Amino acid sequence: MTPYLTVPFKFTKEAFDWITDFFDPIVKDFNVNAPRASALLNLSNENMGLLRESLPWTEVVNFASKCKLKNPYPQMFIYRSMGLRPVQLGNPHIDTAGAGGIEKLVPVRFNILLDGFDNTEMVWWDINRDDPRVVNFQFQTPDRKFTGRLQADGKNLKEQWNTVGEPAFRANNLSKIQECASFVRTDILHALNWTGVDPRLIFSIKFDVDSWDQIENLRQDGARF
Repeated sequence: MTPYLTVPFKFTKEAFDWITDFFDPIVKDFNVNAPRASALLNLSNENMGLLRESLPWTEVVNFASKCKLKNPYPQMFIYRSMGLRPVQLGNPHIDTAGAGGIEKLVPVRFNILLDGFDNTEMVWWDINRDDPRVVNFQFQTPDRKFTGRLQADGKNLKEQWNTVGEPAFRANNLSKIQECASFVRTDILHALNWTGVDPRLIFSIKFDVDSWDQIENLRQDGARF
């Protein structure tokens, strides 16, 4: 089962300008104050309210409704420009939420690239949270709180990749700015092989879905976007 579905998606110019202006101060603050080079961010209550009343959010909601996806929830992935990373591998992890950071799975994300290199590679393994190679790792969030994350066992990226071996799937055609975006499967181990050279901003939306099967059904039904 292919763990991604790339679809045509772009904002109207007005919406794209609004959302890039909206995220700009958040990205600048992250670049100065965040304890890590990359992270998933939740919006503040104030910013969540502003976003949910905006044109780009209306366009996302309308797109999701065509796909019969309910209760979209906005988040953002920020990657700081840090020069060429010595090991250009991503952290093999599983997306979760809830108590301790790992209570429940996040099976699907809809990722819209707003800034960064189009052809960055994402990889997946056929490994779920019940596999003994997956551990609960404690880490510091951008607001300097500690929480859990399910990821491959190992003291560093090389050890983690040695633990899980060659990925089952690779893709570098997931997104192009103002051209296409992707549904990606996130309830199995996956990673983004980011070089570190270019900054990167992804507008990421999760939904109330039980499994990746709901996206797979879109593919099989030949949904038109």
